[in-house]
Amino acid sequence: MSLLTPCSFCGEHRAGEKLSNATWAWWRADNERVAWRQRLCVGCYVTNVSPLEQGCAEEPYDCPVCHTAPGEAVDPTYLTIFIPGWGRRRLEMATCGPCAVEVRNRAQVGSRKLDDRRLQSEGQDPGPQTDPSLAAWQALGILPRE
Repeated sequence: MSLLTPCSFCGEHRAGEKLSNATWAWWRADNERVAWRQRLCVGCYVTNVSPLEQGCAEEPYDCPVCHTAPGEAVDPTYLTIFIPGWGRRRLEMATCGPCAVEVRNRAQVGSRKLDDRRLQSEGQDPGPQTDPSLAAWQALGILPRE
């Protein structure tokens, strides 16, 4: 539960609600991969992730923020998010340059920078899946995997 751990984005403690774990990643101009980890409550998930998921689902080759085709100016941003009771979801976003900056700035709010995974073993553990209150996630239509 998130009684002791606040949401990275809003800073609120949400008793009875388990936070999602979001890993945002991209390649810098100098070809260095950077990644940031956030813990998001349901409200911040709805604000920061849901619109991007919807944009990617509607047109995967357009920027999920401004909905234009970035063409040669694509600056991809990647998200792997672990949702309580559901598991892993991945987004590969064809963000344009200006929108990539906006998405990445929001991804860094309250986040911690991760070490370069090329220097570590493969795989990331989202942590143990306990028996959290899943009602808020289920209300979004995100149901637990069977």
